[in-house]
Amino acid sequence: MKFQNGASASTGSACLKKANELFYVTHPKAPKALLGPFLTEADAECGRVVMRSAGAQVTACLVDSIDDFTRWHGVNNGQVCRAFAGADRREVSHG
Repeated sequence: MKFQNGASASTGSACLKKANELFYVTHPKAPKALLGPFLTEADAECGRVVMRSAGAQVTACLVDSIDDFTRWHGVNNGQVCRAFAGADRREVSHG
């Protein structure tokens, strides 16, 4: 079964139009991704913010399917980075 952003993918012609994507935080000076996988670009953006590196960027990777293990990591990475990015925003607003 394929997954897209945490939901089961439907079958049919509409599904073929939408590719499964995983998102990563990368840096031009790093040989591999710094953070990831993420299931959404927004979660990866939170990861980029948490990295606090001007050169960090969000990169998308197309995949045929996302297995349960990768999906779990994507969900977990998103929750952790959203929490840290949210805590970071609260500190800035009170500072």
